[in-house]
Amino acid sequence: MRVSELFGLTGSQGSFDFIDVDVEHDTPLFIDPSALATLQSPWANSCISSIQSFFQAVLDKIRAKDSFGAMALLRELGEVNATHLGYSSVSQGSGVGDGLAEKFYDELANSDAVASGFVTDLEDTALLVEGVREDRISDVTTNIIREQLVEYTQATAEFYEIPTQDGLAIGPFWNARVNAWEQATATLPLTKQGPLLLVPKSIVRRNLYYNPGEYYRHYVLEYFKQQELDSMSPLVYLLKKGPHKGEPRVKKGDVENKYRQQFGAGRHNPGVEKRINLHATQQNPDLLLQFKSDKAETPPRPTGHEAIADATGVDAPWLHLNDLLKAVTDLAPGQADATAYERAVEALLAALFYPDLVNPVRQRRLHDGRKIIDISYTNVAAKDTFFYWLATHYPAANVVVECKNYSKPLGNKEYDQLAGRFSPSRGRYGLLVYRKVEGKDAFLESCRDTAKDDRGFITPLDDDDLAQLVQEAQEGGCAQIGGLLHQRFEFLTS
Repeated sequence: MRVSELFGLTGSQGSFDFIDVDVEHDTPLFIDPSALATLQSPWANSCISSIQSFFQAVLDKIRAKDSFGAMALLRELGEVNATHLGYSSVSQGSGVGDGLAEKFYDELANSDAVASGFVTDLEDTALLVEGVREDRISDVTTNIIREQLVEYTQATAEFYEIPTQDGLAIGPFWNARVNAWEQATATLPLTKQGPLLLVPKSIVRRNLYYNPGEYYRHYVLEYFKQQELDSMSPLVYLLKKGPHKGEPRVKKGDVENKYRQQFGAGRHNPGVEKRINLHATQQNPDLLLQFKSDKAETPPRPTGHEAIADATGVDAPWLHLNDLLKAVTDLAPGQADATAYERAVEALLAALFYPDLVNPVRQRRLHDGRKIIDISYTNVAAKDTFFYWLATHYPAANVVVECKNYSKPLGNKEYDQLAGRFSPSRGRYGLLVYRKVEGKDAFLESCRDTAKDDRGFITPLDDDDLAQLVQEAQEGGCAQIGGLLHQRFEFLTS
């Protein structure tokens, strides 16, 4: 049974910001520390700080030969049942529980990669340390950011009116300020399986971004291949024909076979690729630096709708877009349904704009609470999309949304309200979502005047515009260059 079914939530995985897991079986998705770095939010920054401080504390203990101190830190890494993420068919943690904290310690303490200083971040272990896979890193990360996941779950539960229970034992919180675990209880949703932690879909992956196979195939083997060429080893052969006749070549497969035999490949001796990875890195540390540099230049994209649907066993979100649109347009204009309208708009926009816009924050307070943004998104758009183009030309780290369920035309007050939420750091682009009323051309002109006065860029969207975005999404994407949003922005700047 999924979270949405258990608690009777309206919506689908496409409109939820969290992974709608089956609370009785684990979902094969994993929290990836690399994904947190793309969000650029206070919540994500807090997670990153906790992960870095914990793992550095463990490394310091191991390198100081303080096994007791290292194990004291690692023993608090308990079973991770509350997120219902991972490989197991029955929902029970398998990454670090049941004595695997000791195993994780042994893997780190006995690793030449750790001793030599090549491992500096938790995700590095996936590349170089035998036995460490995505489930281990995900479970360790979950333990470390437990407090932040509690905060996220509480905010999500409040928004969706999911019932919670006080005083639940969820495990200790890591305090990055003092580098210590602190015992705590939490107010969380409760299932028959125990406390529930919800996880943002923007931070989960099917495979880690730091993929050991990618490092092995595209960096390590290429390095060894060049070594064979430079030394004109027996693996080198000369081309016998063609425009490059006589030039030396080496088959990557031959290079791979050589090193797999050298490092003991076999069914009963797993981890050969990581042993080869470490050997190459010890010979040439720049390989790892180049891999990390390349990764930093191409940050990981959030897991797309299709991959999430496949992992969770649900329908793709575009199958529900018409229902989400109908939930918006069926509401009567007026103050009575203002909150319902905002919720319906958020659900529709979440399905339309993910994974370009992630991490929705509802009722975000600014200036000590004197100003409130209905919805704020973090812009992590991919290249060749409108939101990416926008962020490269204008301040648009965030996209803000104001929802007006008015039965009357909008006025200067509404434009000024949204413009007042802009700033160079937050961004200067927003959507003003409103009902179908008279005066659309005048609305557009007023928004263009706001842009000409250098007070930010406001794109108004009425019921008909939302319907057009749904149609664009069903035909290939609603945030493409040349689509409605791009056309509206071109009008604002014309």
